[in-house]
Amino acid sequence: MQEGFGLKVVKLGENGITEKDILIHDAHCEDNTLQLKLALMESPDFPIALGVIRDVEAPTYDDAVHAQIEEVSAKKEVPQLRGTTDDQ
Repeated sequence: MQEGFGLKVVKLGENGITEKDILIHDAHCEDNTLQLKLALMESPDFPIALGVIRDVEAPTYDDAVHAQIEEVSAKKEVPQLRGTTDDQ
């Protein structure tokens, strides 16, 4: 379950904990805060999260870098060299 900004391991039925208190994450959520918390859980204090933790549509790093290069290149003026046939 979520407790404040962290996660807490609980057992159903203990201390009034019910299914309504259990945290269910959405792998398709754009905000990756909870997904990162699940991925970083470590034994023995927490169970190990298995399965699909994050499944969102996003550009790959490689695609994003190429898009950025193309964007900057399109804005950049190509300098003209002196002494070319167009300068005369």
